Amino acid sequence: MPEAFGGRYLLGGYSTRRIDRIMWKYLVRRNNCERAWVRILQHMPETLNSEPLDILELSTAHGAMLEVWRHYGHRVAGTDFAWATGDAKIQRKGTKKPWQFQEMELLRAQESECERADEVDGWPYQPIIESLGLDVTLHDGGQLPYPFKDKSFDYVCAYQAIEAYADPARWPEIVDEMVRIARRCVVLGFNPPEVAMRADEEMWGRCRAAWDDMMTYNRNGFEIDVFQLGETRAGMHPIFCKFRAQEDAAGVPGETRERSADAL
Repeated sequence: MPEAFGGRYLLGGYSTRRIDRIMWKYLVRRNNCERAWVRILQHMPETLNSEPLDILELSTAHGAMLEVWRHYGHRVAGTDFAWATGDAKIQRKGTKKPWQFQEMELLRAQESECERADEVDGWPYQPIIESLGLDVTLHDGGQLPYPFKDKSFDYVCAYQAIEAYADPARWPEIVDEMVRIARRCVVLGFNPPEVAMRADEEMWGRCRAAWDDMMTYNRNGFEIDVFQLGETRAGMHPIFCKFRAQEDAAGVPGETRERSADAL
């Protein structure tokens, strides 16, 4: 991973209260970028050695994926959702331990030169996004249509987010919307299914139907290229999938994919 991502976030000028709303593991810039770096290498390695691309990440959170892509000369944008309103606890423990107070001082020691906006209630990652100067729009991923024109981006991706957007019955509709705004590629990363989801026979059936639709996707000028299954403590479940524009997929070998949800 490039050394450019080794420094701290520049959060000078932001109150301890605002920074404290971000879970500590997401305040470590190097770790965020390492996870993003590995994810890109595994799922979209072609983007690290290509001409400048227009890339959108839905539910970007701390923006590390966008930060990595921007480093490689791509034009990047993201969305997030102001979900942490009311009494929601974003960080489970807050700043209590001596090392946390010390780290907070270091995070607030230097201020970014990027522009700052008024505080948005419920958006914990706003200080990080602003300090990096990233273009992020607030939008609920379950609300269609998305606020982007047809074929606005070469790549559109969303990781560990679609489960929060809508009931599984609507996932194919959401994939269609991502395809609408993409020119070349759409990538989805999945959360391990919750135990309660597997226990609910009707809900589990809707999940399997949605995954089966993705496994055999071939419409709107796109087709499934990769559908990867993995096994965690949640059992066997999808890890990620990748859709390519049919005109872009010619001559590009796809990885092994499942053709039905029977394996689940």
